[in-house]
Amino acid sequence: MKMVVISNMKKDSSYWSRLAKVAVTDEGAFTELFEHFFPRIYQHLLGKTKDNSLADELVSEIFIKMYQHLQDYDPAKGTFSTWLFRIAHNVMKDYYGSKAYTSNVPWDDGFDPEDENQETPEKQYLTKERSQELKTAIMKLSEKEQRILEMTYWLEMNSTEVGEVLGMAPSSVRVALKQARDKLRDLL
Repeated sequence: MKMVVISNMKKDSSYWSRLAKVAVTDEGAFTELFEHFFPRIYQHLLGKTKDNSLADELVSEIFIKMYQHLQDYDPAKGTFSTWLFRIAHNVMKDYYGSKAYTSNVPWDDGFDPEDENQETPEKQYLTKERSQELKTAIMKLSEKEQRILEMTYWLEMNSTEVGEVLGMAPSSVRVALKQARDKLRDLL
C-alpha cells in the first residue's frame, strides 16, 4: 500500500479531485478524503434530518456509495465535492422519496452550566427563536432557492459547484442567490 503525500499543496477543489483519482488504489488518500468530507456531509445530513441516528445511517450509505463508485468519478465533469454532494442528495431523495426532506424537528436544548463556552438558556431561547424565524422564511422560498442558499452558506460551495449540482450556469446561480437573499430580506 503506497501512501500519497500532497501536504504542501493548497487543498482546493482541484486537490480533492486529484486525490479522489489516487484514492481508488491508495488507502491513505481515501482516508484523507473521508476525514475531510465526512464532517461536511454529516453536518449537511444532520441539518436536514435533525436526527443523529438517521444522519449516521445515511452518511454511512453515502460513503459506501462513494467507495463503490470512486473509480467512476470523472474530474472533467465536475469537482469531487460536487460529485459527493450529488451522491448525498440522491441518498436523501431515495430515503425520503418525493416528499421534501427538510425536517422541522426542534433541536434538544441540553444546557451544561459548567461549560463556560455554552450560551445561557435565555440566549439559547433567543437564538432558537431567531433561527426558527429564519427557517420559516426559508421554507417560503422555492426548493431551488432553498438548495442554493444551503449549498452556498451551509456547505460553503461556490457558484460553479452549486451550478454543477443543480445543472445551472454559475451566473444563473449568482442571480438566483441574490433573488433568494432579497426574498428572505423581505420576509424577515
